Amino acid sequence: MPIIYKIITAVLAVTGCVSLIITGEMNPLMTISGIAILPGYYRFLRGGRHAPRWAIATLSGATLFVFLIDSAVVSGEIFLAVAHLTVAFQAIKSFDLKEPWDHLQVYFMTLLQLIIASELTLSLAFGVVFTVFILMLVSAMILSHFLKEGALGKVRIKGPVILISALTLMVTAVFFIAIPRTPKKFFGRSFAKNIKTSGFSEKVDFGSFGEMKMDPAIVMRIEIGGDAGSPYYWRGITMDHFDGYSWKNSLKERHRLQFISDEFVVSPYDRRKTVVQKIYMDPIGSDIIFGLARITSVSVDAPSMTADTATDIYMPRRSSRAISYTVHSDTGRNYTDAADERYLQLPEVTKGVRDLAKFITSGARTGIQKAYLIEQYLRKNYTYSLITSPPPEGVTPVEDFLLNTKKGYCEHYAASMVVMLRELGIHSRIVNGFYGGEKNEYGGYIIVRQSDAHSWVEAYIDGSWERFDPTPSVVLRHPGLFLLLVDSIKLYWSRYIIGYSFNDQKKIIREAPLPFRLSLLSFQKFVGIKFAAILIVTVIIFSLLLYKALLILRPGKYSFITDNYLRFRMMMRKSGIRLTPSMTASDLRRYAIGHERCEEIAEFIEFYEAHRFGRKKICPGDRKKYHMLLKKIGSGKTELNIFR
Repeated sequence: MPIIYKIITAVLAVTGCVSLIITGEMNPLMTISGIAILPGYYRFLRGGRHAPRWAIATLSGATLFVFLIDSAVVSGEIFLAVAHLTVAFQAIKSFDLKEPWDHLQVYFMTLLQLIIASELTLSLAFGVVFTVFILMLVSAMILSHFLKEGALGKVRIKGPVILISALTLMVTAVFFIAIPRTPKKFFGRSFAKNIKTSGFSEKVDFGSFGEMKMDPAIVMRIEIGGDAGSPYYWRGITMDHFDGYSWKNSLKERHRLQFISDEFVVSPYDRRKTVVQKIYMDPIGSDIIFGLARITSVSVDAPSMTADTATDIYMPRRSSRAISYTVHSDTGRNYTDAADERYLQLPEVTKGVRDLAKFITSGARTGIQKAYLIEQYLRKNYTYSLITSPPPEGVTPVEDFLLNTKKGYCEHYAASMVVMLRELGIHSRIVNGFYGGEKNEYGGYIIVRQSDAHSWVEAYIDGSWERFDPTPSVVLRHPGLFLLLVDSIKLYWSRYIIGYSFNDQKKIIREAPLPFRLSLLSFQKFVGIKFAAILIVTVIIFSLLLYKALLILRPGKYSFITDNYLRFRMMMRKSGIRLTPSMTASDLRRYAIGHERCEEIAEFIEFYEAHRFGRKKICPGDRKKYHMLLKKIGSGKTELNIFR
């Protein structure tokens, strides 16, 4: 068996295992057997002996037993246990490759591993691994065909591999675009885990202390159309109820948003006065819709959307996959939902906190003045810190922050300001979301990370909710230019691969005939001319690749020898010989004794056997001889003496 064929089989086996490892979901203990792939394929490439049958049977039985324990106890999921089982299978099979069918088993198992990995990760790295798999599989199929035809080593296969690989990738892309999308998952549910961070949360909880880590994991990439101003506050969820240790949203009632013209409308708005945000959201285990305040509409691929009285907007379910949606925001107007008694709710507050609130706002007459003074006091007199310690017994974290430590992170600042505002009779609430973001110049979009998670304050003053941020500014390190370039590629992966949806398909179908409906003048003014040019060039390239591939795949084109031998068999069939698939060249030479060209036939078959089985190289003179012999054989008219 050619060494290149062995190498491709080894690469495919490793590719399948790597696709599972990069998901980060594999149990190291359950996949440690995969290390055996390295010595297994080293033996295979060196032509070493395969393992005894009894050893393979014993290992297979042990693997099945481990699989049962894994699915019931270790992983607790049959799906993950199957993933672990495939790694063990690849390791065992590397010591048991004998027949061509064994290679097909490796290819099938690699395909299964890639299907499993697609359910466990959204990573761009998986796309690279999948592309390698496609190219290697196509190469293996082409090599297998040439090997079967006996033409391996006699023809150049680089061209066929490149052409057919390109054609395969194009066909794969066409199928990807054309296959209808469905919200249902292939395996019923997603096994991809949400990002585990100390970033955004739908609850502010002061029950844990110590050092909080800044998580650089990206949660959103946002393209902004229009002048939104800065800084950016990506509003998420509001919290109104405080029990002394945690804040939560107590608003249970939600109403369905009206669906009008492909978008869910939160409130009537003038599209010309809004800022458009195209948001690509990675899974964070929340059903909240983020956007600049005040959100007026949301366009998303979902059956319904809901909102509560605080205008927090929710998806119908928590998404475990990357999603994208478009938000329109009227940044020139504040929220005007009513403020009721829940925004004055407070647990018992110590006299020290009450006196501090009065001291800070002494001399202020209006609500806006009081809120501004509290905001500035916290900014100037307190220290931002991610390290906190438990408060003394009987003291709440907010009281300890305000009166003792005077250091904490954004939740401490926001909670303290709301407590003091409510103590002064001003309706207020906490808002959790994200602040700022990093501009990626390569893609022209904003990167929002978990470390950008932030809490701020909204106070109800003069009939609307005004935003205040008492947290001091913090300078964060940003990644280098190369990482920004990589992230721009990830955005395109998330947008056009992971986030490709049924709405995208509808848009393609709607816009495809657009260039043909326009007049020539408007057609040139519109980008339809570019679209048509790209479409025509794509069709031409695809057709040429397909035609070239079909020419290469024709049996007669695999080698000059095989092509001429098949033509010779066709001549013999026309001469009266009843050919069968098992009839060899020597049989034909014996059956053609009565032909007037029997000498030419014998010479032709001698040439054929020397070049096909003797691996004699064909020179230009041999080619000319082949053509001359075939021409003479074809001109013979004598009936054959066929041995019946």
